[in-house]
Amino acid sequence: MFKFRIITFAILISLLAGLSGCLKNSGPWTHGLAFDRVLIIVLENTDYSAASADPYLSSLAAQGASFSNFRGNFHPSYANYLAMVGGKYFGTVFDKQKDIDAPTIADLLEARGLTWKNYAQDYPGNCFLDASQGNYARKHVPFLSFKNIQTSPARCANVVSADQFPIDVSEGKVPNYAFYSPNLINDAHDTDLATASSWLKGFLEPLLNDEKFMERTLIEITFDESKTYLNNHIYTVFLGPMVKPGFIETAKTSHYSVLRTFEENFGIGNLGNEDKEASPIQTIWK
Repeated sequence: MFKFRIITFAILISLLAGLSGCLKNSGPWTHGLAFDRVLIIVLENTDYSAASADPYLSSLAAQGASFSNFRGNFHPSYANYLAMVGGKYFGTVFDKQKDIDAPTIADLLEARGLTWKNYAQDYPGNCFLDASQGNYARKHVPFLSFKNIQTSPARCANVVSADQFPIDVSEGKVPNYAFYSPNLINDAHDTDLATASSWLKGFLEPLLNDEKFMERTLIEITFDESKTYLNNHIYTVFLGPMVKPGFIETAKTSHYSVLRTFEENFGIGNLGNEDKEASPIQTIWK
């Protein structure tokens, strides 16, 4: 009987080891994080064809994993930003600002003890809720549209000036989820793609060349929507040591797909909206 128990235990251990091996090799979503933090940078109102032809954005696609069939969810801009963090359409009318009583990915992250910030260029600070000031636009800073952030000083303190970003990099304090909102000049909204591309290169290259920062860091560069309203076809690229360089994903993807990917990676569940129905991005990982 004792010998039989030893054999049975050995078989059980063998089966568990085999299962562990299967999980370990079946993709990033079944065995833990593909990345420890993500930096999202959103540019504005550019067609996929124009962005793909830009020399710098083209070079980023060669370095990282890009998406040839990525679609914005809405027109105009505001609803896309809300979808990126809230996972659905919130009934907005054009870009008129709205105060929304709903959770976002910030709620899911906090529930698991993970950190987040929205860095915004030219942000006046102190939970400023006006629609705009100078080159700052609230519609491009999605977390400020949600009441449970607006009404909490501690949570609203996670929306900060972009001047804080290099400080956080140097001190190793960039959060697990970092949403970076360039101003209306640098995101191409009030200028053009060449201006945005030049700004992005100056901002991004020091980060890509910083081995310490890039370790276990995923960077997403995307546009909110296309310039023309037909198809809403936009450029998106993922950069980081965990993605296949030069890989092109041809399946249809969207801001919802990206949100679901982040949720799955961090193991935080989902918001039960369109993000729940979207498939996470799985083919691009090493």
